[in-house]
Amino acid sequence: MRIMGQTINYLYYGFFFALLMLLETSSIFTKESLGGSQVFFLLYALGQVLVELSVFILTAFVLHKYVGRWAAAVFIGLTFCAVFLHIFDFLMDRILDLSVWEALNVFVFQESIGNFFYLLDASGISLWIWCVAFALIAALPFLGILIYHVTDQISARKELPITHAHFLQIALCVPLALLLWDLSASKVIDPDAYTAFRKSLPWKTTFLHPATAQLTLPGSVLEPPEEPVVLRAIEENKSVLEKRPNIFIFIAESLRADSITENIAPHLSAFRDHCTHFSPAVAGGNASQISWFSIFHSQYSYHWKTLQSKWKMGSPALKLLKQLGYQLRLYSSAQLSYYGMEELLFGEKAHLLDSRQYFLHSPPQSAADTDAAALGKLQKDLEHHPEWKEGQVFIIFWDCTHFDYSWPKAWRPKFTPFAQHFAYFRTIQSQKNIRQIKNRYHNAVNYLDSLFGQFMQHMDKDAIVVFSADHGEEFFEHGHLFHNSHLTKEQTCIPLYVKFGDGSKPLQPRKVISQMDIFPSIIDYLGVTPPQFLQGNSLFQEPHFPYAITSRYNAGLTPYEFSIHNGTHKLIAQFANRHQILDSKQLQIISLRTHDDKNVKVTDAHHWIQQEFGAAIEQLTTH
Repeated sequence: MRIMGQTINYLYYGFFFALLMLLETSSIFTKESLGGSQVFFLLYALGQVLVELSVFILTAFVLHKYVGRWAAAVFIGLTFCAVFLHIFDFLMDRILDLSVWEALNVFVFQESIGNFFYLLDASGISLWIWCVAFALIAALPFLGILIYHVTDQISARKELPITHAHFLQIALCVPLALLLWDLSASKVIDPDAYTAFRKSLPWKTTFLHPATAQLTLPGSVLEPPEEPVVLRAIEENKSVLEKRPNIFIFIAESLRADSITENIAPHLSAFRDHCTHFSPAVAGGNASQISWFSIFHSQYSYHWKTLQSKWKMGSPALKLLKQLGYQLRLYSSAQLSYYGMEELLFGEKAHLLDSRQYFLHSPPQSAADTDAAALGKLQKDLEHHPEWKEGQVFIIFWDCTHFDYSWPKAWRPKFTPFAQHFAYFRTIQSQKNIRQIKNRYHNAVNYLDSLFGQFMQHMDKDAIVVFSADHGEEFFEHGHLFHNSHLTKEQTCIPLYVKFGDGSKPLQPRKVISQMDIFPSIIDYLGVTPPQFLQGNSLFQEPHFPYAITSRYNAGLTPYEFSIHNGTHKLIAQFANRHQILDSKQLQIISLRTHDDKNVKVTDAHHWIQQEFGAAIEQLTTH
């Protein structure tokens, strides 16, 4: 390696530069344009890439000259690892809106081995491919040294008039230029735009940044109820039901509200139009475990982690239904051991369940195959057990609409052409490719709809039927793919359709409905006053909390970012104390938006927040 010479291996570092700028450009221009911020951040990214490369070149030169050839070779291997980290960072930003360091923290250092392997399985990529990938990662330094050596020999045949002195000038002058760029432009960058774009930068920050609004809370964050208190309240409830109609609760994966159309999902569209539904209906979170908690506990979703580590009783709503004489039966194609959710929902050792059937998928079986198996088993059980015509709660989890969107091999896909495997991870996503990804998703939705259509053929007219999703799915509408990344309408607005028997009981109008409202409404319909430990609103009463709370995914850690939705606008904020949200005294305001995610421009943010969400913040805190 000619690291010591006056010439530079321009092929190796040129490839590094071209790849990084391709990633930065794709990341920045895929995101929403907020006030012309894209040009500012693209130039900032260019400066940071130039400085990083200059530091690499100068460090390798110094190590070779003053330490030895071996030290320079080791460093070259590390620079190739840096290339991989930038690629991984790009993918994490695009999919989860996390930096590479945040992703490593929440998925590796803070994660259990079991959940880590589940996340690998949930990616849709076979475990043997992951093993090959990890082996290649381990070989990266050696591969980098080999590539450097080959490109060094080629670049030696035609040297360019660039020296280490040029890169020393870049390392010294570009940071000063970036600081001046900051001084001239940072004051006009919208804080919401800064939050969106800074994670596209190689270093995830700038010298200066716009001030973000802080909101002082009127009191401490309201704590979730204690388990003994809830258990005592259930035991003291002496209500007796006149009748126990069967209850069917369908929870689909990653199903956004606007995918339920007559063309894509005709059976669900018909069901929606003939039963109770509201728009917008908002998920408790943009990730499964948070939303499952919000549904079955009817609690503010940011309390998920607080209860997940200590709650043994299971869902209070299901526990109350058990006391009212119901039996609980589970049919799941989803992996409920994810983050210990089976215990949080159904109690220690799933003791609330009278029966449970799991249909877990692994190649060659797809989620669509196991979804069909779950429905088939439910239908057979109903046929073979005539005594189940009343007093049963059937809980069905379907998974085929989760990445990577599946349907049986014998099923004829309606929407073509559709994306093939790994099309999701292209650096440049054309509109054509995005349409093909959506087509694949819509085929999965279409198949799931056919399953629900089979159920509808034999649906009891007196039954309570709930159909909902855990969260939505985004296809680059705001620069991200899948879910878990942002609290946008695509990731949080979900179908929530409920059939209350013959529909004769009158409902109260709503501006917004939450997943927290499902069980209070069911219990109210059965003739029992919804208990206070269920924080949701009954649809048959005036809402005591006419808002929807949605929390953002934070892997196995406490969610600290959340939104408050009032049907017209939403406030996105973060608790100041990310690790102990109950100790937070302030909120950091991230974004003020309309229900369809248009930025709200106000001169006095605090006055606007008080006007729109003051009552909600009061109810979420103690005084």
